Amino acid sequence: MKIAIRAAAAASLVAASLIGISGPAHAETTFTSTVNPILKDGSYYSADPAPLVVRDGDQDELFIYTGHDQAGPTTNDFIMNEWGAFKTGDVESGQWTHYPSLMRPEAVFSWATPGRAYAGQVVQGLDDRFYWYVPINERDSTAADKFAIGVAVSTSPTGPWTDYVGGPLISQRVPTVNTIHNIDPTVLIDGQRVFIWWGSFSNLRMLELAADMKTPVTTTRTVTGLTGFFEAAWAFKRGSTYYMAYAGNNAGPTSACTPANYHACIAYATAAAPEGPWTYRGTVLKPVSSTTSHPGILEFNGKWYIAYHTADAVGGNHFRRSVAIDPVEWDDTQTPPRIKAVTTTPVKGRDLTPRANIAQEAMSTVSNTPVPTQYWVKSLNDEIVRPNPLPPDMWGTWTGSNPPQQWAQYTWDQPMRISGSQIDFWNDAQQGTGVGVAAPANWKIQYWNLATGQWADLPNASGYPTATNGYQNTNFDPVTTTQVRATFNASTNGSTYSAVAVEEWKILAAQPATVDPPAIRVEVGERELPGTVPVAFGGDALRIPVYWDALTAEQVAAPGTFSIQGTVLGHAASRVTAQVTVLPLEGTEGDVTKPTLTLTPSGSAGSNGWYRSAVRVRAAGVDDSGGRMTIETKVDDAAPVVTGDARQADANVTGDGEHTVTAKATDRAGNVSDTAGLPVKIDATAPISVGTLIGRTVKVLASDVTSGVAGIEYAIGTGPWTPLNGGVIAAPDAAKYTVSFRSTDKAGNLETAKSVVIPADLSAPLNGNIAPIATPTASYTAGWNAVTALNDNADPANPSQAQLWGTWSGTRPATLWTQYDWARPVRVISSELKFWRDSNQGTGDGVAQPDGWVLQYWDEAASAWKDVPNPSGYGTSTTAFNSVTFTPVTTSRVRATIRANGNGTTYSAAAITEWRVFAQEPAPEEPAEIPVTTTVTPRCLAGKAYVAVQVHNDHDAAIGVSVETAFGEKAFPNVAAGGNAYQSFATRAASIAAGSVTVTATGTVDGEETTSEYTEDYAALTCN
Repeated sequence: MKIAIRAAAAASLVAASLIGISGPAHAETTFTSTVNPILKDGSYYSADPAPLVVRDGDQDELFIYTGHDQAGPTTNDFIMNEWGAFKTGDVESGQWTHYPSLMRPEAVFSWATPGRAYAGQVVQGLDDRFYWYVPINERDSTAADKFAIGVAVSTSPTGPWTDYVGGPLISQRVPTVNTIHNIDPTVLIDGQRVFIWWGSFSNLRMLELAADMKTPVTTTRTVTGLTGFFEAAWAFKRGSTYYMAYAGNNAGPTSACTPANYHACIAYATAAAPEGPWTYRGTVLKPVSSTTSHPGILEFNGKWYIAYHTADAVGGNHFRRSVAIDPVEWDDTQTPPRIKAVTTTPVKGRDLTPRANIAQEAMSTVSNTPVPTQYWVKSLNDEIVRPNPLPPDMWGTWTGSNPPQQWAQYTWDQPMRISGSQIDFWNDAQQGTGVGVAAPANWKIQYWNLATGQWADLPNASGYPTATNGYQNTNFDPVTTTQVRATFNASTNGSTYSAVAVEEWKILAAQPATVDPPAIRVEVGERELPGTVPVAFGGDALRIPVYWDALTAEQVAAPGTFSIQGTVLGHAASRVTAQVTVLPLEGTEGDVTKPTLTLTPSGSAGSNGWYRSAVRVRAAGVDDSGGRMTIETKVDDAAPVVTGDARQADANVTGDGEHTVTAKATDRAGNVSDTAGLPVKIDATAPISVGTLIGRTVKVLASDVTSGVAGIEYAIGTGPWTPLNGGVIAAPDAAKYTVSFRSTDKAGNLETAKSVVIPADLSAPLNGNIAPIATPTASYTAGWNAVTALNDNADPANPSQAQLWGTWSGTRPATLWTQYDWARPVRVISSELKFWRDSNQGTGDGVAQPDGWVLQYWDEAASAWKDVPNPSGYGTSTTAFNSVTFTPVTTSRVRATIRANGNGTTYSAAAITEWRVFAQEPAPEEPAEIPVTTTVTPRCLAGKAYVAVQVHNDHDAAIGVSVETAFGEKAFPNVAAGGNAYQSFATRAASIAAGSVTVTATGTVDGEETTSEYTEDYAALTCN
């Protein structure tokens, strides 16, 4: 399985690892491994398993063919240059033979490029030869996606292999033209019939082949009915039922398959025939530690197995995967038989390594619920930080429209003593850009003050650094609390906000001088030990969770004493040891003392006695005999829940509102405790506020149906949060503003901030770049880009994908557009934009410099788009702004229509870092003028040159005229409307050079005295 990561040219990625290797080099080795992954020492990473049973003499052998992951520890790409295999005669024995290099694409297929040795499958054909169907890159293909499926053949399951077809069996041009990702073939031989399925990115295709294993005998069919199908299909048959397992991805917080987009489960469907129809049946394997997943399911030696891959080997990650194998069990009570959910081995238990971090045992809640499906809230405290994280390796908040603040919170069931924090931020944009994911502008941690029931700042915090190069440490004076909250003020460019992402957030416990667990008493057969131990922090005594090694039945089978070790949460010094005494079961004769019962609530404590989460109420009983008892708990009017042979029982209280928990305990003698009762108030729902734009004000109303609204606060732009009085927020001036607001209820639930944009006051003239106050739209915007990047007033030298508008996708049209809309017509005089690229022209792929573009404006009278008049030219630079000036137009909309570059068949995408549009209002006033017509004529008279000047008054009133030449000046104080002023200027020379005459006209225009000056040229003259 291959997740959708666009990479640079494949050749450059793999060239370094191809030097000096021309063909397969078996170099098989043997090893023993009974624990997954099969080869787990990090010496060789394997992926995309395809199991095959091969008969060898009188016994069967299991081959698992794999790809070879060769990516470096920080490389986020599939570097796969060859295929190998593992072989065993007995899975349980753990005896394996490894063939690390059985085939390379370029060594077998003359038409293939090196590398990209993705998931294939080997089957034994009807002629008993072995056929290896593999996806490879077609070297000379002109298709948008060069992946094709080739077939290699061998008489041995380990080769040598030769090209069986001589070209692609399947590509974007054969057997039929298509545009899908032609990878991940799976082949099923059913009697004398041969079927092949292949595809990715939610497209699955099918063909039937002839007995020669290569000739299509049907047309290509599209397979449907596979809910959430993404890729990695695996077809097999059991009995009369056909099964199709596959990597599924239908992400969402309630998905049975995948919580995040980059995860994959193994789902499956069934059919009565290979052609379908297919019926979805559920999930076989939940997401594993790698983002990708790939199944291979078959029967071997009378048992069914599933091979898959994980990132669990030493040094493993999403691109350094390792094959694992586990049993498959069937539910034959259903028709057709169902595959039971696979339990992966080894089963991962709690990490009992002593350490100061206690975040892994906290309940995490975040402000952006539901979390965007590319992220995973569980990553906050999973104690995993990868050198090359992908989105599900972090909690993040990016949506393209990010609020100014977010928060994350940890809650423990019992008070903990803490003194430090370590947080690891992730970013793909720089602070101050207001786009993408950036480290927060600032942040802080608050703790829940148990004495006041309020959030409080940490005392004497050492600081809150925001670097993204590892853990950022904050130390503070120790506090005792049940919850902490980190509040992140997003980085901004003044108008938009970046998102926040955190790979891991640790909370460090204060360290006591010593931890001495008290002796423990249990009854014969009792295997549950106390869940907490008393720990003293100076004068403050707390009960801290402890995780004991599991008791065996033999240890508690009879009275006696033994030692047990455990890990105290947050105690970093060492594990602790306690003495356990096993008591005989006590008799009941003479026991007349009733037990006592204590009810203790735990949950996310809020204000005013409210909880902001479901609450667990623990009913803990104590009997004077030291024995266990029967505890009955009840929530409101629900039926009682009875727990026998227990020392404690939990009642879970859910749902907003006021509840009552009651409990009683009965010891073995029948003595019944007094009924204990505890009121529990829950308000786990944040209030809701609504902001309405009224003119250039925002009216905010808030409501909360449970505890009630406590208050509303707002922020204008990047300003501070301020309590809102009166419910109305006004813009401070005529500029455009983003107004954020949020409400808090009486339980302390803080609403995720919302925002409303107050548009700029456009009543005044607009001048300069008016793009930031426009509403941007586009014909298409890729999911990782942002249309708002067009006018975010940022032009970074190395923009992140979130700082671009771009259109890269599987389908790329020849023409695309971006558009700005304003609330009123504006007078536009010029525009400039800068393109971005990651591919060269002529490739028809990636993002390339376009062929050209045209600026258009909306002609309101004609209700049509028109090209701007008299443009100066349209550049297509990706390193500088491309400016165009034109005859000014007045319009409320402009559009840049872009012609994409292509290779003759497909087109590259386009991208823009910033697009500016300039206005000038009002139009520059033409200066008032006194209109005259001046005629200058050089003449000869008696062999001498002179210059004759006539000035005609074109004005509607009398004017004054003065004439200035190189040969003298003349003034005419009162030239009537339509009249002329004339003067001949003698030079006293036989010739004159070319020159000019200056005429000044003075008069009244619109009641104001006005002077206009004109220059008139004349030619040279020689008199004979």
